[in-house]
Amino acid sequence: MQRTIDLIKAMRIFLTVVEVHSFSGASGKLNLATSAVSKQVSDLEAYYGCKLLLRSTRTMHLTAEGERFVSEFKTILSQLSVLKDSVQSRKEQVVGRLKITSPENARGLMIDEKIARFMAAYPHVKVCWQQQNAQVNVIDEGVDVAIRIGALADSTLVAQRFAQQEVLMVASPQFLKQHGTPVHPKDLTKLPCIIEVSNRQPWRWRYCEGGEVHTVTVTGDLELNNGETVAYFASQGHGVARLPRFMMKSFLDIGQLVPILTEFNTPPLEVSLVYAQARLTNPALNAFIHFIKHSASD
Repeated sequence: MQRTIDLIKAMRIFLTVVEVHSFSGASGKLNLATSAVSKQVSDLEAYYGCKLLLRSTRTMHLTAEGERFVSEFKTILSQLSVLKDSVQSRKEQVVGRLKITSPENARGLMIDEKIARFMAAYPHVKVCWQQQNAQVNVIDEGVDVAIRIGALADSTLVAQRFAQQEVLMVASPQFLKQHGTPVHPKDLTKLPCIIEVSNRQPWRWRYCEGGEVHTVTVTGDLELNNGETVAYFASQGHGVARLPRFMMKSFLDIGQLVPILTEFNTPPLEVSLVYAQARLTNPALNAFIHFIKHSASD
């Protein structure tokens, strides 16, 4: 993609040189160094494998290929401008209201930033974003789209996966120094673990071994219903935790939590957009789905 962007830039610079009949004149008009202008034209010639300009210390002339490319480049840039205007026009035409629901801890997935950027791109869409850990009935509650993390229940709803999240078992360095580092998930039965009670069967932790998924039953003196709070208490040495990476990224980044038993990690969780097919009549929903899917790597 970067090559295409550079090519478009080089086309514009080349056309400016032709328009003002000099490299120095183009550099002044474009606020670029003359050497930078010359390099862009040389790169363009190298890309197409032909001379576009014949240059001397006093004169500059278009070659036959250069004459042809001037016309072609003008057509390409004109079409790009029309396309840009068309896309912007469609964005401005998207109006309406979009009701979104997600878990409270979805902020760690940078959903807030994505929604903010969506609103900037589609200024005529009104957004209602509700964050709650209990899954709502999308149809009964009039929700346009729900952001769901993990396995999805069978339903008549449409699900589009747009991201994955690694699930890790972690502990703080001081906890591991005090209790030792477990070498197998079964060792967790002898260690205090922090239970995230909003999960189904929260005391049964899954792990992979020999290509199969197994469970180990853990116990602990601390039960919490918020993943980010679990991560905090784990970082303070209160026990082992098992969470998606995004819920504890800040603690991992500064070394207050370290992954353990990584060779037993289960497959990553799917992050999905869930909606009723009938809701696709809402142009704001269509725009949001397209926006999120194309910004998933952000």
